[in-house]
Amino acid sequence: MPVAISYAMSVGAMSVRAMSHSPARSRAPRESGSPVHFVYHVPKCAGRTVDLHLALALPQSAYHRTQKRRGVGRFITRYDRTDLPDPRDTKVVGGHYLGISIDSLFAGRPIKRSILLRDPASHFMSYYNYRMTRYISEGLQPYGVDVAYGAMQRNFITHYILRNFLELSWAQIAILSDRDKYDLVNAFLSTFWFVGDYRLCDEFIATLGDKFGISVSATPRNTCAELVRSVGWTPITIDRLPPHILAQIRAENALDQLLWETWREARHDTSAVRPLPLEARSSSFIGNEASRLVNQILRRVHRRWGSFDDAPVPIIHGDPATPA
Repeated sequence: MPVAISYAMSVGAMSVRAMSHSPARSRAPRESGSPVHFVYHVPKCAGRTVDLHLALALPQSAYHRTQKRRGVGRFITRYDRTDLPDPRDTKVVGGHYLGISIDSLFAGRPIKRSILLRDPASHFMSYYNYRMTRYISEGLQPYGVDVAYGAMQRNFITHYILRNFLELSWAQIAILSDRDKYDLVNAFLSTFWFVGDYRLCDEFIATLGDKFGISVSATPRNTCAELVRSVGWTPITIDRLPPHILAQIRAENALDQLLWETWREARHDTSAVRPLPLEARSSSFIGNEASRLVNQILRRVHRRWGSFDDAPVPIIHGDPATPA
């Protein structure tokens, strides 16, 4: 077993022990045999479409969406421990903050994990469009893609899985090599029931529909067209990204790119997937995080008071919205 996987398992075990005294844990059946589905939502990977479909189609007791924990407690677990799923009735648990320590609530029940992924360039583009439309709707200012990309964590999806799903802290992630991170996330995904590109969302929902006897089609949510309709934002598309930003994304997000290329067509055949090789490379996680902090400060300034340079922000009021 790779060092990174053993390390993460020990971290997960500590999280599980921390949950052993929760009221919900004490209600967990020892053996029920019925599987529970965990649907992991990475931002801008069709998670909201899946979430709302399940929330509307399943009984309230059958679907539980984890919530983000607030305050200093978020440094212990990213999910709200005061709002946990009932292990007796829950059929599906989903959310952005679905930590591995929640597994212990369902002792004796098989866990079927699912996730949709996205390539780093289109993920950045979609995340940028989403943020701009949200800020404009709140009366704030849009800002340029240079600041937006500078403020975004490199290999966002890889680190999101490590932090929010495998529950590694920032310090624990910082000491891992890129190889360890890549091996760890691939090992985690190899245990999944369904993995694929976000454009397989309809296929995934149809599979869940057959499984639970609910509708096999869903209304797309959080699409770019939906978000821009009332704010007059012209979405950025891949072909409109500045060439230097696109080049940076491709050069600095090799882990996310390889994860997507490896798993985009996996579907249910996850145990047969062989990860693409990761070339030997050096990167500075801490250095990137320091640079990101500077751009996060700039982002806050720009969205409140606008940009102070002459670089145009690509907003064209009244243009037709195009889905991203």
